[in-house]
Amino acid sequence: MAKKNFTPEEVKAKIEKKEAKTNLFFGTFTKALAVFLALVIAYSLVSVAFTLPSMILGGGSSTAVQGGGDTTTPGGDVSTPDDDVLIDEPTGDDATTPGGDATTPGGDATTPGGDAPAAATKADVAKLLNEVSAKVAKGNYKWTRKCWYTKPLDVGSATDTLNSVIQRVDPNANLDSVVGGFLGISGKESDPAWEGDVKGGKLPAEGKMNNEKYLFKAFSLTEADIKVMQVKGNTYTVQLNACKTPQKDNSNALHHVTNDFITKDEVAKGVADGLGSLGNLVTINSLDVDFTGILLTAVVENNTLKSVKLSYTMTVNSLKLKALVVNVDGNGAGKMECTYTFA
Repeated sequence: MAKKNFTPEEVKAKIEKKEAKTNLFFGTFTKALAVFLALVIAYSLVSVAFTLPSMILGGGSSTAVQGGGDTTTPGGDVSTPDDDVLIDEPTGDDATTPGGDATTPGGDATTPGGDAPAAATKADVAKLLNEVSAKVAKGNYKWTRKCWYTKPLDVGSATDTLNSVIQRVDPNANLDSVVGGFLGISGKESDPAWEGDVKGGKLPAEGKMNNEKYLFKAFSLTEADIKVMQVKGNTYTVQLNACKTPQKDNSNALHHVTNDFITKDEVAKGVADGLGSLGNLVTINSLDVDFTGILLTAVVENNTLKSVKLSYTMTVNSLKLKALVVNVDGNGAGKMECTYTFA
């Protein structure tokens, strides 16, 4: 077939038609590309908006000086998700320097009595507090203590069953009063603190200080017990590592500074004592409790301990027991604060 010859007008028309198709394709492609890029940019902005705050806030606790004790140890020292650093990030001359756990030169750590070296490491502070606490443990001091529920013990539908057992012994008692008794609940946060005067390291003859676990004990702190610390002049503020279901066997940070906390065996004894002859109706099977925010503030002058304040949060994740034939699983939380002021 002979090739068709086009007139100049037909050639021009074909070229214009081809250019129109090309322009239509690139115009559509450009618009689609613009929409796609806009979606990518919007997604990126949203991702940054949601991710950046969590990166900042979620890692905020790590700016304080951390110890090596956040791993689980046989005694129960753990770092739990809610164990926030309670000490403000140190700054200036009062600060512990990253990597060295030491106060920077500026003189705040060193007092005229030589209580701590200018560069006080965690080991230095643990050693100092152990030494000065041992000197006053058997002496005279004033004691105050407050302990209150932040979440009352909840055993669900088993409350009536437990109360029926308790009220066979004491019609005026109930679950809250019995549990509050062995936890040392002093009332509400706004209620007055318990007080006691200790002579020669022995319990007072009367008053609320009626249990030896409330007595001050000589510390046996280790460097690994300390999560973060701050030294300002004569004041040593130390946050200890959280403890999960600790025992009174000197294997955890909490027991290295106090006997004032509850264990499964003590819960069982408290229930048995509270129920008397009916104690066999309730069996304590297990206790899962976290002690977090363990904060110790000590004032030391001329190598003498002047005062100590101790506080912690107690979260009962699970208290499993059997009352009559009913299996019970309870939970709750509380806060404890106590002070010792030495003569």
